[in-house]
Amino acid sequence: MSLQMHDRLLWPGGKRKAFTLSYDDGVTQDIRFIELLNKYGIKGTFNLNSGLLGQPGMINIGKRSATHNKVPPKEVKSIYAGHEVASHGLYHTTICNTDSARCLNEILNCRKELEALAGYPTTGFAYAFGAYDNAVVNALKSCGITYARTIKATHAFDIPEDFLIWDPTCHHDDEMLPELTENFLKDTSLFPMLKLFYVWGHCYEFDQNDNWDYIERFLEKMSGHENIWYATNGEIESYASAYRQLVFSVDGCLVYNPTCVSVWVGAIGSDSAAEIKPGCVTTLPEPAVL
Repeated sequence: MSLQMHDRLLWPGGKRKAFTLSYDDGVTQDIRFIELLNKYGIKGTFNLNSGLLGQPGMINIGKRSATHNKVPPKEVKSIYAGHEVASHGLYHTTICNTDSARCLNEILNCRKELEALAGYPTTGFAYAFGAYDNAVVNALKSCGITYARTIKATHAFDIPEDFLIWDPTCHHDDEMLPELTENFLKDTSLFPMLKLFYVWGHCYEFDQNDNWDYIERFLEKMSGHENIWYATNGEIESYASAYRQLVFSVDGCLVYNPTCVSVWVGAIGSDSAAEIKPGCVTTLPEPAVL
């Protein structure tokens, strides 16, 4: 026999699955992709280089050449409405092995300029080329960045221990995406665990590889599930961080929520869930018996 306390993180509403997307560079193909996201009720985070906005370009890798035109700065707020704008560095340069001033300039100025365009604080980041070191991570902390995405695929559905080194599940062209999708959507475990499915990429890749139909089929399959929380990267991080600030009593029967966010908790082996409201002390359900 085992007693399982109601102290495990659940997603809002007591859900056990969350799905989030992250797309880089702020290119005009984002507009078409956002139309698909809105069609299927899915949210995304878009990582922009503020110093390159409005610049034209081409990219010549993949199956064919594709435009790499950055969205106009004045249209950032309207294009990404309903989704999240985050930073990708001022000029998309690798800032590993550079001094702190260079790191701070690339990170802080990008954040400041994007906030002026988006109209809200932008505390997310995606590492240019996926490259980072301790100096870059420390600079992110100094600049008030709360999460930063790498490009290292985990092929898993885990919540990161450190959101400043946030490894995604996979890229959208990963050969394992169909298998991962099926595993995420299925509920075959006797004791289902919390899942976070995180897919990333660049929207210009859909032009390069001529696979807009492929990504739309994926989005359609992922959409409309009542047991999935569709969230931006920032919403995931802020919610998980609120859970980590909960204060439990020694016996696990009471919990205090010092944040301004409602947090849901549950027990392994139990379908029940408890909402811990902001600023409240909550008595938790009896432990689940396994």
